[in-house]
Parts: sequence; C-alpha cells; structure tokens
Amino acid sequence: MAWEPRGPLAQPVQISRMVDSLATSAITYKSFSTASLPPVDELWNANDAFGRALVNFTVTKRLLPVRVQGSPPELMHWTYSHAMRLVGARNIYTIHDLIPLRLPWATLDIKSRWLNTLRILVRDAEHIVTVSEHARQDIIEQFGIAEDRITNTYQPVFPPAEPMDETMSVARLRAAHGLEPRGYFLFVSTIEPRKNLARMLDAYLASGVTTPFIIVGNVAEHGRDEMRLLTEANGTRTADGRIRHLGYVPRLDVDILLRHAKALCFPSLYEGFGLPAVEAMQLGTAVLTSNTSSLPEVVGDAALTVTPTDTRKMAEALRALDSNAELRGRLEEAGPRRASEFSPERYAARLGALYWRLGIQLPGGGG
Repeated sequence: MAWEPRGPLAQPVQISRMVDSLATSAITYKSFSTASLPPVDELWNANDAFGRALVNFTVTKRLLPVRVQGSPPELMHWTYSHAMRLVGARNIYTIHDLIPLRLPWATLDIKSRWLNTLRILVRDAEHIVTVSEHARQDIIEQFGIAEDRITNTYQPVFPPAEPMDETMSVARLRAAHGLEPRGYFLFVSTIEPRKNLARMLDAYLASGVTTPFIIVGNVAEHGRDEMRLLTEANGTRTADGRIRHLGYVPRLDVDILLRHAKALCFPSLYEGFGLPAVEAMQLGTAVLTSNTSSLPEVVGDAALTVTPTDTRKMAEALRALDSNAELRGRLEEAGPRRASEFSPERYAARLGALYWRLGIQLPGGGG
C-alpha cells in the first residue's frame, strides 16, 4: 500500500499462441493455468490485488482502486463482491446472495466486514447484478437499493465440456463406481451445513428405500458433522454400504453420475440460484430439491420440491421417486426444457440487454 498508494497498476499479460487451450488435463488443478482460461481478447494482472483489497478495506473502509496502463475499458463487471474498483471505468458488481446474513451460522465469513463491503458496493456501484428474483428482492429489502439499480440475469448453465457417449458413460459408471443407470440417488455439492445433507440422510434411512445413496463433494471444515452416519471405511460409507461418499471426482465423472442417477437430491436450506439442480435437469435427471429461497423459482414445475426441514416429507418424496417411474419420467422430460432457460446463449442475451441499458455497446453491435 505504501509503494503504490494510488492502488495497484494492472499489467497486460501476453497470451502466447503456443498455449494449447484444448489439450487440457482431465484432472482439475487449483493453480493458475492459461490452458484453463476461456477465450479472451486481453489478460491483465494486478499483483496481489485481492489480498491488498482485503487489507485496504479493513483499514480504510474504502474500495481499493485498481488502475490499468492506457485507457481503461468502458465497463468493469466484477462477478463477485470484491472490495475493488477499476479507475476510469463504470463499475458494476454481481452479488449472488445474502447467505451470510440469512444463515450466519452456516458460513465462516467475518460478517461485519462482509456486510460493510456490500453496503459500499451498493452505494457506489453503477449497477448491481444478481442471479435470481429471490436474491434481488433480498438485496432490495436489506440495502434499500432502488429497483432500477439492480438486475437479475440468472446464471449460465453450460453443457458438459466433453461429449457424453451413452455406451462409454455407462461403462465408466460401472467400472469406476460399481453403479447401474438409474440405480442410485445422488447428492453433489460441497458438504457444509447449509446444504442440509445430514437431514437428507436421516430422511433416506427413514424412507426404507434400498437404492444406494451416493455423495460427491469435498467436506468443508465446518461440514464434518453432516457425515456423522458414515462410520465405516474412514467415514466414507455406512456399515451396510447403502450410503457412500466418493469425495472429489473429475468433472467428467460428475456429469456421468448426474446423467445416470435415479434422482439428484439437493435439499439445500438456502440458495441464490442452485446450480446442481439445473445441471441435473439439463441432463434429463429427476430432481428433488427445496421449496425455499430461489429454488422453486429456478426449477419451476420440473422438479419435486419439499420443505427442507421436514424429514418426513423428504422421506415420502424419496419413496415416490424410487417407486414411481411415471413421476420420474415426467420430471426427466420437463427438466431439459426448464434448464434451457439458463443456457449460455440466453444468459448472454440478458447480460447484453443490461449492458445496452447502461449505455455500453458490445462489439459487433450486440445488445
């Protein structure tokens, strides 16, 4: 901060034509790699910008100014609530949800700092973007922002990155995971209290259903108690083997498991959007999810919804999905139609319309 009191200067990063962006590994690496970047015209880097923004906001309660060499772009769209602004540009920010306020016990955020950051962003931003009408109304109610200064664009839901050959995907399902198509229930998410897995497993055991229940996702530090029923094999399965935790699996396997599950079980207590539910619907898989927050709005009538705190209702829904092929068939047919509302093309059109309203003309005259 002392070396650059006016804020960090973003430097252009050369995009080498030698980088092969198609020949990527099947394993996701956490370290930065240009091979994992989407197509971009320019790439910039501001040294330790996020860490400096955190310190700057803690000390000054102001957004960290970030500068660029030459003329800045007309618009800077921050897709997360970072305490930063690009000097010389119109800054807009996406606020995905207010979960740290709605469920403060379910997140590890420092609540006062998070709330103060959002207050400054809402006050100073050219515009606020969010990902559902439910989240939009939450933000309006909490911060008193004018309705014409906040827009819901929803989220884009992308199709599987790799084409899914039916024969090969079934073979991999059997060989890698010992599962049969439509022969298991599936839970996909980071395992944390908000995702409501412990209550879902209670409902599963109470239902009497014998179809296996498969869990995919890493366990967050504050989510270990959600797995209390998995007492065998280092906490990865129940004694009878009906519930299994696969942990992290490559994205291809996530898509295969979603495609062939009897149903995705996503009983989250609160979501700004609910991406796993739409990903499952996109692949033609039945979905059991919550009737709270944004989820009914997002899934429409293409999923079975229940009160996520009512274990009995959740158990009844599991029994229905397990035994009623007609119900599953209706949801499998309706899911892709509903998921198409959140396609990348429709998202781009909504985002382009917002930029146009803000006076930003996209390249090629798109709006």
